[in-house]
Amino acid sequence: MSGQPLNTPACEACREDLSAVLLGIASEAEAERVQAHLQTCADCQREAAELRRVLDGVLHATHEVAPPADLRARVLNSAKPVSTPQRAAPRQRPNFAFWLPTSLGMAAAVAAFVLWPQPAPTRADVVVSAGDSVVFASSKSSGTPLTIRAPDGKLRRVSMKTAQPAWFTEAVYSQGRAYLLDAANNQLIVLNVAQGRIERRFATPGGAAGLAVEEGRVFVKTASSGELLVFGGPNDAATTRRILATAAPMPEADYMDAVLHVGNRLWATQHTTGQLFVLSGNGAQLLDTYAVGGAPVGLEQWSGGVLVLDVQGRLLELADDGQIRRTLKLKGNPDKFSVMQGKAYLTDRGGTVSVVDLATFRVTHQRTFGTPMDIAALPDGHLALADATRGLLMLMPDLSDV
Repeated sequence: MSGQPLNTPACEACREDLSAVLLGIASEAEAERVQAHLQTCADCQREAAELRRVLDGVLHATHEVAPPADLRARVLNSAKPVSTPQRAAPRQRPNFAFWLPTSLGMAAAVAAFVLWPQPAPTRADVVVSAGDSVVFASSKSSGTPLTIRAPDGKLRRVSMKTAQPAWFTEAVYSQGRAYLLDAANNQLIVLNVAQGRIERRFATPGGAAGLAVEEGRVFVKTASSGELLVFGGPNDAATTRRILATAAPMPEADYMDAVLHVGNRLWATQHTTGQLFVLSGNGAQLLDTYAVGGAPVGLEQWSGGVLVLDVQGRLLELADDGQIRRTLKLKGNPDKFSVMQGKAYLTDRGGTVSVVDLATFRVTHQRTFGTPMDIAALPDGHLALADATRGLLMLMPDLSDV
């Protein structure tokens, strides 16, 4: 990647807003402008990385404390333009560099400032309903890639240190915890939603993409290595691994597969071979293999059977014995879906979200968004859409805005 000189107008504008973007107080437009510039400028990328390292060190130097009552007002007021009778002075962003760690007390003030309510991230890649909250994660984001949305709409960002910018492929919720797969760093993250903290991490190499949690066990399906990983159990046993398909190296964007626990059986997809695997409930025994063709990447339970989403453009309804009951051909390449009240909601990274009436097995409605990556049905009947270019969107069942 070739960089631009740091003295260009674009670089100056980026540096002016960079501190605010990293601290989460920039506007959505400012954040988008800075992120777009950083994708094309190596010099500004290095400057952003250095500032992020400093801020990250400050944020982890102390425990969360209450900020001084007037700190936020002083900082934001310093960013307002100053007028004179002759002309308006250029807008000035607060320069956070002078705060950087001169003492633990100053570090605590910065950390507390960042924990205040912030604008919604402009990217969301996976989303999961978490009780009365929503948890979503932003790929290619460093520092605070996890966000908890409370019922009142307030956001709580959760920091996470990673060797590489995360690439999130799946998330599920169980008993107060959100489980998220970060394929870029080969890890499963366990987030305590009420406490807003990461409790555990598990190593998940092989392009982890499918995820299910059942009775204390965590099942992970890897897309690249073709394995089923099983964590935990009655005695929190060590990880077990079962190879289901031949390895098929692929880029991160192609890490797609699914795991579904239904009754006393476990279903898993392997999109590179067009197969479905049926295992015993604990994942220890392979019971059957179904060749459905295409590239199956999604699984949901429905009406005594299983729905299978094929990224090549099909929705299948399978009986319990693996026989295909119905097939719906779809335009595009849908790769994630959720079922609610007799309807399936399918996301396609090409921009479309589709609604399928499962009684008639036909598409009844579509709407175009930015880059839809994932969708979750919520207990109140609404939908949460993770969009890689528009962030988290809350929708009605007809896909209109809440």
